[in-house]
This record gives sequence, C-alpha cells and structure tokens, in this order.
Amino acid sequence: MIRLLHVDDDPGILDLGKHFLEHSGDLIIDTATSAEIARRMISECAYDAIISDYNMPDCNGIEFLTQLRQKDSRIPFLFFSDYGDEETVIKALTGGADFFLPKGIHVRSQFIQLEHAVRESVMRRRAEQKCEKISSVLRIREAAVRSSLCPLALCDNEGKIQYANPASLKVWGYHDEQEVIGKYASDFVVSPEIPPSAIFDLLRQKTWMGQATARRKDGTTFDARVYVNTMTDESGAPLGFVASFTDLSRQKRARGQLESYVRDIRFVSEKANELADLALDTDVSGFIADVLYDLVPPGSLVIYSSVHADSVIRVEAARSTDTILSEVERVIGRPIAGLTLQSTSQGLSSMLPRTFIEIEGGIDAITFGQLPPELCRKLQEFPLSGRIIGSGLLWGGKVNGMTVAILPPGFFPENLDVLDLFIRHCSAVLHRREAERQLMRIPDLPEP
Repeated sequence: MIRLLHVDDDPGILDLGKHFLEHSGDLIIDTATSAEIARRMISECAYDAIISDYNMPDCNGIEFLTQLRQKDSRIPFLFFSDYGDEETVIKALTGGADFFLPKGIHVRSQFIQLEHAVRESVMRRRAEQKCEKISSVLRIREAAVRSSLCPLALCDNEGKIQYANPASLKVWGYHDEQEVIGKYASDFVVSPEIPPSAIFDLLRQKTWMGQATARRKDGTTFDARVYVNTMTDESGAPLGFVASFTDLSRQKRARGQLESYVRDIRFVSEKANELADLALDTDVSGFIADVLYDLVPPGSLVIYSSVHADSVIRVEAARSTDTILSEVERVIGRPIAGLTLQSTSQGLSSMLPRTFIEIEGGIDAITFGQLPPELCRKLQEFPLSGRIIGSGLLWGGKVNGMTVAILPPGFFPENLDVLDLFIRHCSAVLHRREAERQLMRIPDLPEP
C-alpha cells in the first residue's frame, strides 16, 4: 500500500484526487486544506509521498517544501498546481521536488499522470531504501569480520606457529590445532610477490600490514588481509609475533553482489523510464523481452506473452541466442512469436503471481499441456533446459500478460527482486497505456 498526503486549499480538487487515486485500491489518500494542517498530520503519521498545491493561504508550496525538507530530506514531494511558470518550476525542482505537474482541463488524464508520477517516485525511494539497507548490513558484517571474528595466530621468534584460534583453523580448513602447531607461517602463504625467504624479514619488523594469498589445507587459496605485530616482554625483548588476518573472499563477493544489485537497479530504472515514454502506437513487447533477457543468465530463453479474452495466451516476443531460437522453432515447426495457447484464468492466476517464482512441471507446465509429449521431451532435453521462472503482469484484478524464462542448467538470477521490480513497472505502464487508449475513445469528464 502507498499512503499519500494531498495538500490543497480547494476541497473540490482534494475530493477529485481522492476519487481517482484511490480507485486502483492500493493508494490511501489523506487530505489537508492548508500547510499548517499538513505539518500536523505529517508529525502524526508516516506518509510515502506528499502532493501539494503551490498557491495556499498560509504559505506557498515551496515554503512548505523547504520546511518539510528540514525534517525529512528524502520523502517524495510532488507539486500539482495550476500555477507553474518556468521560474517557479525550476525553483521547485532545485528545492527538492520530485515532479511539478500542472492541473488541466482533462481531469481523468491528469490524475492518471499524477498517479504514475506518485508510483514512480515512491518506487524509486523504496528501491533506494532497500539499497541503503543492504549497504548498511554489508558494512556491519565487514566490520564484524575484521574485529571479533578475525582469525588469530601466534608465532615464536623463528616464525613457527604456537597457537591458532578456532576462527583461523576454520578459514584454513583444519579441525585440530595440533595440525598447524610447529609449522612455519610461510607454509600458509603462496603469494608470488612474497617469497618464503621474505616471510621471516616481514615477521621481524615490529609491525607489518598487507595483503597476501593464503593456502588452505586442501591446497586451495584465498586472498587475506594480514596484520603482524611483535610481542615483547617487559624489557622489550621479542617473544614472538601475533598475526591476525581476514579472509577477503566473502568481502569481495559481497561487494560484487552489491555492485551487481545497484547496477541492475539503475538499469531497470532507466529502462522503465524509456518504456513509460514510448508512444502509444509502439509495440512494447520486444522492448520488455529485451530488458528481461539482459537481466537473466546468458543463454536463457525469455518469452513474453499477452493474455486475451477467454484466457487465450499469445506469444508476443522471444529472446535468446540465434542458435537456441532457431533450434526451438525447428522442433515446434513454426516461429515462437505468434504461438497461441489456451489456459483457464484460474489456472493462470495461481501459476503466475505478481512476483517471479520457479515453475514446476517443465515445458509441459508453461505450455499448459498443449504440446505433444514428444515435443515436450525434445525441448526438455535441450542444453538450455534448466529451471523455469515466470511472473504475471497483473492489473485490474486479473493476469493481462505473462513472462517466462527458461534458464541454463545450474544458473539462477542473482537479483530476482530486480526482475520483480521491472515487472511491476511494466504492469503499471501497460495499465496506464490501456487507460490512455480508453480515454482516447471517450469524451473528457465535465468540469466540476
């Protein structure tokens, strides 16, 4: 659900906004007729976004925005006003507004635009919050590994290990401390830039910090951050060395996962904006299939279909390598695009929710049992035939489209929720495009 606060000194506009925006069922609209009332409501309730007029009796919209940004700099703020010269719009946007939408005479279309802007702003903010949360968790985990979970080993003056704590044994792949006691520290380092003869020189320095390649019991290696300090007695005579180290594998993997997630989020946001800007007479099926193909593992087969009356499913676009597409089309004896299948609406809704899920039953399940068993068997034997994921495009209480990805064996998308985010974008845009087409066929509502 999305909770909004709509601020306008015109009760008629507030009533119209509440009527149109709450029609979808997942928007809750609270209203305020002045900035003063709005400030009180904001202090008592958490809102996902603020919609505000510019001209109001107690203060203008930019003053209201400035006051709000002093307390909450990130909440989406949208101007919806019939006052909007170029200077005012620029001042509003530079002051932190997300959108500045003009009121017009086309009531229904302007509220469709407003709803789209609200959803885009809220979705972007929630994606940012999710990225911030992931980043925060990763920083905490990294700090914990460096400190309390850091492996530790004690060496004598000759560089022989005298003690290794459980954390270091686990990282090295040992179970018994006696397996490492008495071994030289150089036995666990294989860095080409640090030859064994240099280990003793490094250990004899009072302190040393650097990165090295460490060797586990089974012979595998990992990158480690190493800290070496001299242990001395009360007179300052050296007793040995303490070496602490951190396995960087998890840290690098986590950083790579975060970078991949942020990169995919940015890619989806850009493509969602491109999709929203496509003209009504543009076929968006290929665009959607192209984006999904970029998000799934290489070598997958992506199929995007539309759902029509009587639960007729029509394949609109398919994306994969040329080899895979030609081989599939050779087996089924026709192009994939244009293929039609029949399904019950109840079965389709239960099989494909709003989020991507793994579909059990293989090729037979995604073709609703309408391909001959021999064809299903041949398709299932393809090298690409691994796990199958799919999602429905839902609006208006029903499935209006579906997308399926057949993955290569052993592969699965790293960021499945990014696929979900794009499909929700697609559903919202396709819903809007459908509404706009309907508006083109009916007259505008009269002015209230």
